[in-house]
Amino acid sequence: MRTAESRRIMSVVLISLCFMGGIAGAASASGVALLLFPELAALSYDVFLRPRGTWARAPWMLARSPAATAVLGVLVTRYLPYSAASIAICIVGAFVILKLMRSPIVPAISACFLALSLGEKSWLYPLAILLGTGALAVLSSAYRRFNDQEAAHATPSAADRVDDEIESLPERFLWVPFFVVFLGTTYLLSMATGMRMVFFPPLIVIAFEMFAHADVCPWAQRPVLLSAVCTLAAAAGVAALATFGPGVISTVLAMLFGVVMLRATRLHAIPALAIGLLPQVMTVADWHFPLAVGIGSTLLTASFLLFEKSSLAGRQVAQ
Repeated sequence: MRTAESRRIMSVVLISLCFMGGIAGAASASGVALLLFPELAALSYDVFLRPRGTWARAPWMLARSPAATAVLGVLVTRYLPYSAASIAICIVGAFVILKLMRSPIVPAISACFLALSLGEKSWLYPLAILLGTGALAVLSSAYRRFNDQEAAHATPSAADRVDDEIESLPERFLWVPFFVVFLGTTYLLSMATGMRMVFFPPLIVIAFEMFAHADVCPWAQRPVLLSAVCTLAAAAGVAALATFGPGVISTVLAMLFGVVMLRATRLHAIPALAIGLLPQVMTVADWHFPLAVGIGSTLLTASFLLFEKSSLAGRQVAQ
């Protein structure tokens, strides 16, 4: 049984790597680097690993949500400078779009903020994202229909139920003030250090799921390890890019390293896979990037530990 599951996981990894390699190849051939939307790494791995999961069961939302939030990101970038206000508009606006669309695709928040982070003003950006997510939606639907027919009728495992909860919008919002303080502090720290990528786009998704689903989120149970995983993913992405240049090989290697690291540490932090691909779309990606990611993710760990301590104290007072 374990051997069969291992073979399934290996096939999922291979399919995900082939998909991301194909996207990277298309980006190189077309000259449109942002076809390689970094969050596609996390999305592709999840929908093939869990064909009955929340994201895989919503292919239309998977295709459209990141493109919709990307439109907002381009609008904000065109008319506002990078600042606390523009960041807030991107984050809040992306949440509103997801709420109105009733979409569970939280990585779409990153699509909005990525445009602002990179200063992307071209309307090709949301179109490029739509092409990538649309292709993933079609492939994941076909995979779910033709390769997982037996599992489609099986009872979801405890791990699947946890993942489904994490990939759904929360119903309680007591965590929001802590989340907002974390975002504000991260922005101030990024400005103070002069490293904008201290506030790297996937950090918002990782932090949101961590705060909003603190009771079940896998990386919320091991917050110290999360910082190390994020930093190593960033370093691997920079190293692959420096060694092989942008394109298929460096993309596949960066994603493979991320997957192997998550499996080896048993830290089910799928959104972290996007970090290793960020160097592919950055103007300059050097050793400052993993340093910035290390600072941002360490701040997240510290903020979450304070949140946990405060929540525990509140529960004790209530009792």
